[in-house]
Amino acid sequence: MAALEKGAIRRLLVAIDNSKFASAVVEEAVKLATRLGSDVTILSVINVSSLFATEEEVDSANIEEQERKSLFLHQSLIEKHFNHLTILIESKILHGDPAEKICEYAETMETDLVLVGTHGKGALATAVLGSVSRKVADNCKRSVVVIKKPS
Repeated sequence: MAALEKGAIRRLLVAIDNSKFASAVVEEAVKLATRLGSDVTILSVINVSSLFATEEEVDSANIEEQERKSLFLHQSLIEKHFNHLTILIESKILHGDPAEKICEYAETMETDLVLVGTHGKGALATAVLGSVSRKVADNCKRSVVVIKKPS
Protein backbone atom coordinates (compact mmCIF):
# COMPACT_ATOMS: atom_id res chain seq x y z
CA MET A 1 0.00 0.00 0.00
CA ALA A 2 3.01 2.27 -0.10
CA ALA A 3 1.99 3.46 -3.57
CA LEU A 4 -1.37 4.83 -2.43
CA GLU A 5 -1.57 8.60 -2.54
CA LYS A 6 -3.89 11.07 -0.90
CA GLY A 7 -7.31 10.90 -2.56
CA ALA A 8 -6.79 7.36 -3.90
CA ILE A 9 -9.19 5.91 -1.32
CA ARG A 10 -12.10 8.28 -0.78
CA ARG A 11 -14.36 5.95 1.23
CA LEU A 12 -13.12 3.43 3.74
CA LEU A 13 -15.48 0.88 5.30
CA VAL A 14 -14.31 -0.60 8.59
CA ALA A 15 -16.31 -3.71 9.52
CA ILE A 16 -15.98 -4.69 13.18
CA ASP A 17 -17.64 -6.94 15.70
CA ASN A 18 -17.89 -6.46 19.47
CA SER A 19 -14.55 -8.14 20.20
CA LYS A 20 -11.46 -6.58 21.76
CA PHE A 21 -9.78 -6.96 18.36
CA ALA A 22 -12.05 -4.25 16.91
CA SER A 23 -9.72 -1.58 18.25
CA ALA A 24 -6.76 -3.01 16.30
CA VAL A 25 -8.79 -2.94 13.07
CA VAL A 26 -9.80 0.67 13.75
CA GLU A 27 -6.17 1.61 14.45
CA GLU A 28 -5.24 0.39 10.97
CA ALA A 29 -8.15 2.38 9.54
CA VAL A 30 -6.90 5.53 11.27
CA LYS A 31 -3.46 5.09 9.70
CA LEU A 32 -4.96 4.74 6.23
CA ALA A 33 -7.54 7.49 6.64
CA THR A 34 -4.92 9.92 7.97
CA ARG A 35 -2.49 9.20 5.15
CA LEU A 36 -5.10 9.19 2.39
CA GLY A 37 -7.67 11.71 3.66
CA SER A 38 -10.42 9.08 3.41
CA ASP A 39 -13.91 9.31 4.87
CA VAL A 40 -14.58 6.38 7.22
CA THR A 41 -17.67 4.37 8.04
CA ILE A 42 -17.51 2.00 10.98
CA LEU A 43 -19.96 -0.84 10.40
CA SER A 44 -21.23 -3.61 12.65
CA VAL A 45 -23.75 -6.23 11.62
CA ILE A 46 -26.05 -7.87 14.15
CA ASN A 47 -26.24 -11.49 13.05
CA VAL A 48 -30.01 -11.80 13.40
CA SER A 49 -30.11 -15.31 11.91
CA SER A 50 -28.26 -16.74 14.91
CA LEU A 51 -30.60 -15.05 17.38
CA PHE A 52 -33.84 -16.84 16.60
CA ALA A 53 -35.09 -20.32 15.75
CA THR A 54 -37.78 -19.26 13.29
CA GLU A 55 -38.43 -15.95 11.62
CA GLU A 56 -41.44 -15.36 13.86
CA GLU A 57 -39.45 -15.79 17.07
CA VAL A 58 -37.19 -12.74 16.95
CA ASP A 59 -35.76 -11.94 20.36
CA SER A 60 -36.05 -8.17 20.16
CA ALA A 61 -34.53 -7.63 23.62
CA ASN A 62 -31.38 -9.50 22.57
CA ILE A 63 -31.17 -7.57 19.31
CA GLU A 64 -31.61 -4.24 21.11
CA GLU A 65 -28.89 -5.20 23.62
CA GLN A 66 -26.48 -6.06 20.80
CA GLU A 67 -27.32 -2.75 19.08
CA ARG A 68 -26.59 -0.84 22.31
CA LYS A 69 -23.26 -2.64 22.72
CA SER A 70 -22.30 -1.96 19.10
CA LEU A 71 -23.29 1.70 19.33
CA PHE A 72 -21.30 2.13 22.55
CA LEU A 73 -18.29 0.42 20.95
CA HIS A 74 -18.51 2.65 17.86
CA GLN A 75 -18.72 5.80 19.99
CA SER A 76 -15.79 4.70 22.16
CA LEU A 77 -13.61 3.85 19.17
CA ILE A 78 -14.46 7.08 17.36
CA GLU A 79 -13.65 9.18 20.45
CA LYS A 80 -10.41 7.26 21.09
CA HIS A 81 -9.03 7.02 17.56
CA PHE A 82 -10.63 9.69 15.37
CA ASN A 83 -11.04 12.65 17.70
CA HIS A 84 -8.02 14.46 16.24
CA LEU A 85 -8.95 13.97 12.57
CA THR A 86 -10.87 16.34 10.33
CA ILE A 87 -12.43 13.68 8.11
CA LEU A 88 -16.00 12.42 7.92
CA ILE A 89 -16.62 9.55 10.35
CA GLU A 90 -19.90 7.63 10.28
CA SER A 91 -21.29 4.79 12.35
CA LYS A 92 -23.68 2.22 10.91
CA ILE A 93 -25.35 -0.85 12.41
CA LEU A 94 -27.15 -3.34 10.17
CA HIS A 95 -28.98 -6.64 10.70
CA GLY A 96 -28.56 -9.92 8.84
CA ASP A 97 -25.74 -12.16 7.67
CA PRO A 98 -22.54 -10.21 8.45
CA ALA A 99 -20.57 -11.08 5.30
CA GLU A 100 -23.53 -10.43 2.99
CA LYS A 101 -24.41 -7.13 4.65
CA ILE A 102 -20.81 -5.89 4.64
CA CYS A 103 -20.49 -6.61 0.92
CA GLU A 104 -23.91 -5.12 0.09
CA TYR A 105 -23.20 -1.96 2.06
CA ALA A 106 -19.75 -1.56 0.51
CA GLU A 107 -21.30 -1.79 -2.95
CA THR A 108 -24.23 0.52 -2.17
CA MET A 109 -21.97 3.18 -0.68
CA GLU A 110 -19.37 2.79 -3.45
CA THR A 111 -16.69 2.10 -0.87
CA ASP A 112 -13.15 2.10 -2.23
CA LEU A 113 -11.71 -0.22 0.41
CA VAL A 114 -13.13 -2.54 3.09
CA LEU A 115 -11.17 -3.38 6.24
CA VAL A 116 -12.15 -6.48 8.22
CA GLY A 117 -10.41 -8.31 11.03
CA THR A 118 -9.69 -11.97 11.43
CA HIS A 119 -9.54 -13.70 14.78
CA GLY A 120 -7.27 -16.50 13.60
CA LYS A 121 -9.56 -19.30 14.81
CA GLY A 122 -7.33 -21.90 13.20
CA ALA A 123 -7.72 -23.92 10.03
CA LEU A 124 -10.19 -26.48 11.41
CA ALA A 125 -12.53 -23.95 13.03
CA THR A 126 -12.49 -21.77 9.92
CA ALA A 127 -13.18 -24.76 7.67
CA VAL A 128 -16.09 -25.93 9.83
CA LEU A 129 -17.57 -22.61 10.93
CA GLY A 130 -16.52 -20.38 8.08
CA SER A 131 -15.07 -16.93 8.52
CA VAL A 132 -16.74 -13.58 7.98
CA SER A 133 -13.46 -12.06 6.83
CA ARG A 134 -12.89 -14.88 4.33
CA LYS A 135 -16.45 -14.61 3.00
CA VAL A 136 -16.08 -10.84 2.63
CA ALA A 137 -12.72 -11.19 0.87
CA ASP A 138 -14.10 -13.88 -1.46
CA ASN A 139 -17.47 -12.29 -2.26
CA CYS A 140 -17.12 -8.52 -2.01
CA LYS A 141 -16.91 -6.63 -5.31
CA ARG A 142 -14.79 -3.98 -3.58
CA SER A 143 -11.16 -4.30 -2.52
CA VAL A 144 -10.75 -5.88 0.91
CA VAL A 145 -7.90 -5.76 3.41
CA VAL A 146 -7.94 -8.37 6.16
CA ILE A 147 -6.27 -7.24 9.36
CA LYS A 148 -4.77 -10.14 11.30
CA LYS A 149 -5.04 -10.26 15.05
CA PRO A 150 -1.79 -9.12 16.66
CA SER A 151 0.22 -11.95 18.25
